[in-house]
Amino acid sequence: MDGAALLFLWIIIAAAFSALCWWICTHYTRLWNKKYEVTTGFHVLCAIAAVVTFCASLCFIGQKNTRPVAQEMVDEWTEDAGDDYELQNASFVKAFYAVRDAGKEDMRGYRTPEKGGDIIPMSYKETRILVSNIYASDACRDFYSDYPFLGWFLKADEGVPTELIAADQNRFFRSHPGQMYPLERGFQLGIEQINTQLQEQTGRIVRVTRLWLVLLFLLVQLIPFGAIGYMAYKDIFNRHTERTEKSCSDDFDLNL
Repeated sequence: MDGAALLFLWIIIAAAFSALCWWICTHYTRLWNKKYEVTTGFHVLCAIAAVVTFCASLCFIGQKNTRPVAQEMVDEWTEDAGDDYELQNASFVKAFYAVRDAGKEDMRGYRTPEKGGDIIPMSYKETRILVSNIYASDACRDFYSDYPFLGWFLKADEGVPTELIAADQNRFFRSHPGQMYPLERGFQLGIEQINTQLQEQTGRIVRVTRLWLVLLFLLVQLIPFGAIGYMAYKDIFNRHTERTEKSCSDDFDLNL
């Protein structure tokens, strides 16, 4: 997304951080063991730490592009959900029986979905709100089903605020007096509401993923840095043991 020139710049920056990490690896053991002699295994661990730093640096920089990618994915889902007739049919079946169970509408003469029915009576405002909320809830679950990873970061209310539904219904009846409020209009209202909520949260993806990346980076770096520190401390222990053994040997010879 940044282009070849910026990518090359990011690679240089990541390489610089890797070199800095290598330098830190080779010098931080001298904080407590200035006589430590660098070995091949030591440089292998330094190389691992540098590679981890290089990859983490590029990932950290690249996280800034997750927001436009997430926004594009949400827009793509919005278009797909609007044309998903299977999802709409499933929502229709659920809404039909929810309205029937509510007992507020007169369901006589309306065929069930299994018998080809495609109309839900919505004479009451409460019924229209109920149906619209069912459609919006199904749309929300569809998003989490299609994009489970993205859904872990973005959260949308499973429903549409009553005032939004009422306002949309008032606008519809003013321009279409005497007509029935269309089911797909409630479905689109739910999708648009979810889209708005999700788009407002896309910036959160950058913050959360960068936080997890930093924590993962520190956790992984504990392995090479811990091993290097162990090698330096082990060298101190071995030197101390050698001096102690030598001192004991000299004392023994002196006593003789």
